[in-house]
Amino acid sequence: MDKRDEAQAALTSIEHARGELAQRAASPRGYYAVVGAGAALMVFGCGLDGWLSWVLIAFGAGVEASGLSWYVRSTGVVAFATLREQGAWRAWLMIAVLVAALVASLALDSLLAAAVGALAVFVAFAVLGPQWDRAWVRSIRAQP
Repeated sequence: MDKRDEAQAALTSIEHARGELAQRAASPRGYYAVVGAGAALMVFGCGLDGWLSWVLIAFGAGVEASGLSWYVRSTGVVAFATLREQGAWRAWLMIAVLVAALVASLALDSLLAAAVGALAVFVAFAVLGPQWDRAWVRSIRAQP
């Protein structure tokens, strides 16, 4: 085996390892729907008054924590994609929808605003989350 063959074997090995890492870091099916539901519960809870508000916020936070735990157990990694990668606009849009829904829910003090915001958050996470995840996996594979 000459140096060129050794170099090609090393590059193939790196490519294989990168592909395995990308697949390992991919979110489990339904992950974004679960964390979207948790975030939606928190948004809706912010639009309510009294003890029910705190119960929904706490339950939503618990759903969020369970979702994150599920991700770590399923993938075996704690991964944080940089939001500068290709396709990251989806993650930024999910964050923007969440922040806007929270602000509207708190500022308008309206059950309707909280419900609409919660629905928008859930849909944003459930639709954009898997798209962002696929873009991130492609980005990991394409890294030099």
